[in-house]
Amino acid sequence: MNFHKLKRLTCIAVACGVATTFAQVPVPTPAEPLVFDQMLKDYTPKMGETNAHFTFSLTNVSSSEVVINNVRTSCGCTVANLPSKPWRLPAGVSGEFGVVVDLRGKFGTLVKSVFVDSSIGTNAMMTLKPLTVRVILPNLAAVANGMDNRQRNMMMALADRQAVFRNDCASCHSTPAMGKTGKALYDAACGVCHDSSNRATMVSDLRALPLHPDREYWLKWITLGRPGSLMPSFAQAEGGPLNDDQIDSLVGFLLSSDFQRKPPLPPPPIGDSAPVRPGGQ
Repeated sequence: MNFHKLKRLTCIAVACGVATTFAQVPVPTPAEPLVFDQMLKDYTPKMGETNAHFTFSLTNVSSSEVVINNVRTSCGCTVANLPSKPWRLPAGVSGEFGVVVDLRGKFGTLVKSVFVDSSIGTNAMMTLKPLTVRVILPNLAAVANGMDNRQRNMMMALADRQAVFRNDCASCHSTPAMGKTGKALYDAACGVCHDSSNRATMVSDLRALPLHPDREYWLKWITLGRPGSLMPSFAQAEGGPLNDDQIDSLVGFLLSSDFQRKPPLPPPPIGDSAPVRPGGQ
């Protein structure tokens, strides 16, 4: 083997070695394309709040458009609301989306994860590091200390309006309604709260409503109640004590002349008809 041939073989071997070395160098993983204002958000709700609202702000720091196809959460009580689906964020553009946690019937500290599924450019779907929302609910045991039974019951009803049909509360709001219909059912299930002289300020006087409700109005409120209030769902299908026949009889009574309504208050006087105050002022 002559010198020139040996030199060529040596160069080929060195070149192959260099190529193998470069082939073994790992390709760096690109940074996440979205930067969030915070990865963890906290909220301490006030007594009676039924939802915790969070807003996450984000910026596309990559050089390509990012498409957010979906946002998933770790629990059904937590919902994320995107501006659109899919949500397209061009390079350098910022935006925000909301997350809502349902607090009804929950106590203690809630920690929920939010997963953002996105793609960058033509890349396949990628799931970014999860976001976290944390809700620190009031310590009901500490808050209830020193309250009387009525105040404690109202506090529990705000947290879970169906609680009036369970445990000690059932003796006032569920048991007396068993087997009753019509006026007797109203007195047992409705009048106990709505006609009480000690009625809570958030409980309406059904005999003094400004409008004359129709059948659909009464049926909806009795059957489903109102989320975020003290009004529970009375239908058995919703966890209440009343069957369909009882609800129909209750609606019939509320629409009948036997349900005595209070006359509406006169409108406040305006202009020249305003009464003269004492002292001629």
